[in-house]
Amino acid sequence: MKHAFIFGTTIFLSEQNTLTYSDGLSNIEFLKILSFYDDQKGKVLTIDASINTQNGEAIRISANANENSANVQLDVTSGRIKVFQPGHAEPVLDVYQFDPHEYPGLSSHVLNEIHAQHPDHVVTIKGNFFVGGAHFLIENEKMFIDSNGYANGVENAHNGIILSAAVA
Repeated sequence: MKHAFIFGTTIFLSEQNTLTYSDGLSNIEFLKILSFYDDQKGKVLTIDASINTQNGEAIRISANANENSANVQLDVTSGRIKVFQPGHAEPVLDVYQFDPHEYPGLSSHVLNEIHAQHPDHVVTIKGNFFVGGAHFLIENEKMFIDSNGYANGVENAHNGIILSAAVA
């Protein structure tokens, strides 16, 4: 199975279901898709996540549950998981699986890759969090890891998605 992960306007295609951050010395797996939403099979989008808030609080999500009793609220629907800090309107982490009828609303280069590569699932990830000391800010148009921005890219991640602050 091939999966497409969208960060802003950058799309990564991979057969792996994990996202990893690398600082050049070590790798930290920070998001794993345990199951993708499939209404016919009765499956919901389910994740494990290990991130930190801007104030340094550790958030550990295990199978869509707040594993370490972090001061966050989870908003879980069949195809989306949002993690909120109290008093914040924007989620710390937002993982959303697109339904195929929503693909036409995506950026043209992302849509072209979806049509060319035929991934089984398309997931977008947004948020404002830390992994291993690196600041991730992922919005509709761009992804920043620390001060390095990524936009309008396509990456075939044959060995899994490994993100770093260094621009490739």
